Amino acid sequence: MGAIILRGMQAAFIVTSAINARSGMFAPEERLRDTIGTIDSIRQRVPDAAIHLLDMCGDGLQPAQARVLSPAVTRLFDYSGLHDVQAIYKAPNPDVVKNLTEMTCFQHFLHSQEALLDGVDRIFKLSGRYRLDERFCIGDYGDPGYRGQMVFSGRYASQFAPEVTGNDAADNFQLMSRLWSFDACLLPVVRSAYGQMIERMVERLNAGGYVDIEHLLHRYMPRARIAIRTPIGVSGRLAPNAREISD
Repeated sequence: MGAIILRGMQAAFIVTSAINARSGMFAPEERLRDTIGTIDSIRQRVPDAAIHLLDMCGDGLQPAQARVLSPAVTRLFDYSGLHDVQAIYKAPNPDVVKNLTEMTCFQHFLHSQEALLDGVDRIFKLSGRYRLDERFCIGDYGDPGYRGQMVFSGRYASQFAPEVTGNDAADNFQLMSRLWSFDACLLPVVRSAYGQMIERMVERLNAGGYVDIEHLLHRYMPRARIAIRTPIGVSGRLAPNAREISD
């Protein structure tokens, strides 16, 4: 009998960025440098991973920026030309712009580029400028307990009152979105949830409230499919105040 060869886990990372964003503390040059650091951290921890970079800024990538980023990733997508992105980019609140553009572009990718995920076992969503650190181990995701599951770094109480988010007081929580992942078999579930998340955010804004990706992930991702991993192994600086975080 021949030897049985077990195939290693095939991973894809979807990295979202906004290199030329108008808000936050970082200039485009620094955002570009940090995003290259994000990509390098994936290559270091998961050398054979596919990396798809989605730049979702209303101000698209400059040719020189694209020339730096494109060779570093499997595929580079500049979504500045999407009608929805341009419409969202006119909103005065930068938090609204960030959340709606990220959800819109992520969902668009999952719908239009499904062929790029063929043969992938686990799909990771990583926010640009953050980096995988020494606590991240791709081998851990082969644990049977993660099969058919979404993996988040934690479940946290909301910093907003229920009247703002529109959630019940007993269920006003969020799931961190800097780094999370899902078994590829859950792709249809994630696509459907993101459609609901976009609709819900627009509904809250029209009602004079507010909600963000983290709260929406908690509301719409099926609870039975959620696993918590702490620490998850991601580090970086928050855009509004440059505070270093580590999950």
